[in-house]
Amino acid sequence: MFFIERNQYRPPAMGKFALCFVVFAACASTRPNGQGSPDASGGSGGDGGGSQTGCGGLNNCYSVYAHSNDTLYVVDLQAKTLQLVGKFNAPMNDVITDLAVAPDNTIYVISNTVLYTASATDGHVTKVGTLAACGMKGVALTVTPGGQLWTGDFMGALCQIDLATNPPTVKPPVRMQGGMALSGDLVAINDGTVYGTAYKLTDAAGQGTQMSNDLVKINLTTGAVTMVGATGYPKLFGTSFAENFVIGFTHDATGHVVKIDPTTGASTIFATFMDPTTSNPISFAGAGVNALVSIIQ
Repeated sequence: MFFIERNQYRPPAMGKFALCFVVFAACASTRPNGQGSPDASGGSGGDGGGSQTGCGGLNNCYSVYAHSNDTLYVVDLQAKTLQLVGKFNAPMNDVITDLAVAPDNTIYVISNTVLYTASATDGHVTKVGTLAACGMKGVALTVTPGGQLWTGDFMGALCQIDLATNPPTVKPPVRMQGGMALSGDLVAINDGTVYGTAYKLTDAAGQGTQMSNDLVKINLTTGAVTMVGATGYPKLFGTSFAENFVIGFTHDATGHVVKIDPTTGASTIFATFMDPTTSNPISFAGAGVNALVSIIQ
């Protein structure tokens, strides 16, 4: 059985450019969250659109965030630009492994051992509490439209995080079925669908679904996995959703961000982002979007 050691793939922090995808919410160190609040600690949700940073007046648009190990960005889907929000400044240089945005626009980020909220103004994190491990290590995070926070590891475990307790409680894991595990992330949208980038546990590094991650749908309650299709891209460590596409962020030192067809898994390049300081491609560690984002009919 083979698995992905995500943290070993994470390079040192590189210069950042926030992403302002059609669904991301905070751009630049002075940008507010999607509802105009100066911080991600609250907000009233909303129906998307002009109040969401990077949406440019698009309908059903929520700010989409992406990040490296230590820096938060936001993407503009129309301009295809990446803009800096700011450093997480996590204690002891704690490596941030993923991000999720709640319906009230709260930005949650996770490391292997701690849950934080992140500011949409400047990226800094505030500790919510320490976490027990979900399986091996928590590397994926999403919030459902109903407000449930879920995490997952790279060996097939999925766990709900109970925010009603202090510190937050990681509930017993649900196992992904079909011999699948998350290659990097999962994202929930308004109709309750949860998409994930996944691989087969039997595939060795550099082979099969580890070279071409699958797009799947996941039932968080039962662990049932519905295959959508091969993406053609490896190490999709971040996922979001915008304009009827799953947006995948790579961690393979290419800087590629891809649009993934949610009905077939087929992918095309959306943009390639380089670190303006080093001129090296960004390796993304995670991404997220408000769980109220929905499919445009």
